[in-house]
Amino acid sequence: MAYEEKRTHDEDIGLAPILKMLRQIFSKWWLVVVFVAIFSISGFGIAKITYTEKFTSNIIFNAANKDRDIAGEAGKYTTASDAQASTTIANNFKILMQNGNDFITDVQSNVKAQTGKEYSKEQLRGMIGVEIEPDSTLITVRVTSNDKELSYVVATAIQSVYPELSKTAFPTANISVADSATQAKLAADSSTVLYTAAGLIIGAALAIIIILISAKIQNKLLSTEDIKNNFSNIDIIATVSDIKGKKKSDRTRLLITDRNVGLPFIETFKLIRTKFENAKLKKGYSVFAVTSSTESEGKTTCSTNIALSLAKSGKSVLLMDADLRKPAVCKTLGISIEGEKGIYDIVTGAKTFEESVKYIEKYNLYLLVSSSAVADPSETLASETMAQIVAEAKKNFDYVIIDCPPAGVVADAAIVANYTDTIVFVTAEERVAIPQIEYALSDIMTTKADIMGCIYNRAGTGTLKIATEKAGGYFSNRYGGYYGSSYYYGSRHHKKRK
Repeated sequence: MAYEEKRTHDEDIGLAPILKMLRQIFSKWWLVVVFVAIFSISGFGIAKITYTEKFTSNIIFNAANKDRDIAGEAGKYTTASDAQASTTIANNFKILMQNGNDFITDVQSNVKAQTGKEYSKEQLRGMIGVEIEPDSTLITVRVTSNDKELSYVVATAIQSVYPELSKTAFPTANISVADSATQAKLAADSSTVLYTAAGLIIGAALAIIIILISAKIQNKLLSTEDIKNNFSNIDIIATVSDIKGKKKSDRTRLLITDRNVGLPFIETFKLIRTKFENAKLKKGYSVFAVTSSTESEGKTTCSTNIALSLAKSGKSVLLMDADLRKPAVCKTLGISIEGEKGIYDIVTGAKTFEESVKYIEKYNLYLLVSSSAVADPSETLASETMAQIVAEAKKNFDYVIIDCPPAGVVADAAIVANYTDTIVFVTAEERVAIPQIEYALSDIMTTKADIMGCIYNRAGTGTLKIATEKAGGYFSNRYGGYYGSSYYYGSRHHKKRK
């Protein structure tokens, strides 16, 4: 690898985790909005509940290095050293007003004389704020209190006692009042903005932390890079982009015969068709099992469109629905075949292979499908007759595409795979955890068939996937009727519901 290529590759690797985190955050943008709204409103509410009126009286002093240049003459000339010295005096005056014991004692006495009440030095210090205006020697003293009158009294007390402080601490300087103590005015309420902003930041940060922790725990598949990094021995056959604007109910009817699905979707399945044809030419494969690790990953949509694409090229294709628990090929194609049990009818002897295979002229496609679920799917698929059905299909058709149940849920896919030439694994973006994919792949890797590769389905179309659709669990939603609650992925056995 050339130096420039290697550097770009390394940069991409370094950027990948950041983009992955951003995608995880943006995919749950609504959670960030909810947390920000809740915490911002809470901050606003706390600010309003705890708000108390405060009043401020201001005095402005000016500090100068000296009040005379020559004995008996007023100071007229200001040099650079004078300006620097004046700034130093202003800073020292500020420190004395904030921390000077004699100064605060004099203020305390003056306030007591005016009000008849004695306030502690700590109380008085807490009211007084001193600031030096930028690029100047002006010193602003702000006296803030809940009591409007007290704010003004303390300000006038400061103005009364400051000459003694100035004379003692800075005998050669000139510290004058530039603006006398003002009547106390209601101070601006900054707490509302601060509390609301704090709530916004805390809400956003908490939501992001929850999202990232949840994503870490769920460990879902987010990109083809995740497949390459976690399953290096699995080739990616193709990436099928997610089709925006489709309702969940419409996703079962995405067919390449419908131009509304868009050219990219159609062209992707043409690419997949080419890979199937190459697999037949190079390795002699003609029977392909299509499965996934769980429901809602699009395996039936993929198997149906692969069959349609091959049929459109003039090949004789049999699409076989081996998902006897939840047959979906008919629904995907939008056809109705009442009373048909497909594979089950042949295994039980109710019909022959020829009687069960239906030709759909509209699609130039042969089907062996079921219109409803059967009671004993695993036993049906594991029978000798099933092996004969696949052998008969292989003999009579150029391609046989078998839609299997998810490998990560039931054993049916592994059973069927033993009769096929190869397996195509469909996995959808952000639908399933990587450990569940590992389990499903480990199950089908024990079969006689090779794994041709993976179709990465419903991929985000941008750098960051802004929204995501929550997928239902294959087992939990509709396969639950066949298993007890103790069944979970990773378990090789299941208990029947009592």
